[in-house]
Amino acid sequence: MQQNERNSFSKDNWILTKIADLDTIQNFDCGDHDLNEYFQHDASIHRKELLTESYSLKEATEDFPVALISLCNDAIRSDFPILKEWVELHLNRKKWYSSYPAVKIARFGVGIPFQGKSIGSHAINMIKELFITDNRTGCRFITIDAYNTDSVLNFYKKNEFQFLSAKDKHKRTRSMFFDLKRLTL
Repeated sequence: MQQNERNSFSKDNWILTKIADLDTIQNFDCGDHDLNEYFQHDASIHRKELLTESYSLKEATEDFPVALISLCNDAIRSDFPILKEWVELHLNRKKWYSSYPAVKIARFGVGIPFQGKSIGSHAINMIKELFITDNRTGCRFITIDAYNTDSVLNFYKKNEFQFLSAKDKHKRTRSMFFDLKRLTL
């Protein structure tokens, strides 16, 4: 199957593209057993079930991925207190929709040799730009259910994600969001 322009995004010698053949990423290792298992086995099942699509981040001159990202559709319900505050602050109105469209980062891993080199932040920025370029899906937010560890939460906070709620403070994952509109102002 041939890739089209809507499934790829290039910037500064980097390419973020939908993975056409998931068998090509079987040797990917991000050091996290759960994420490796997902990309090596579950990503193809999720694709067949129309649940997620997986993308790779590569340098333009290389064949191997430095990061893998699976994305799916999402929505943020407006009954979250932070979203109500956000609507009033950013949209200057008290009325809001029942939910706002989003794209969810379902899984995200950076290959071991590339960790600690700002590749993760670069990949997040590429995802942000992918969804504000040519309005691919009409989504307003990027969401993530981040592992509730200091290193993971600090990574997403550094990349300007905010917590959606404090109710999940003691759970295994924390829901976070980024407002894509901030990039278009």
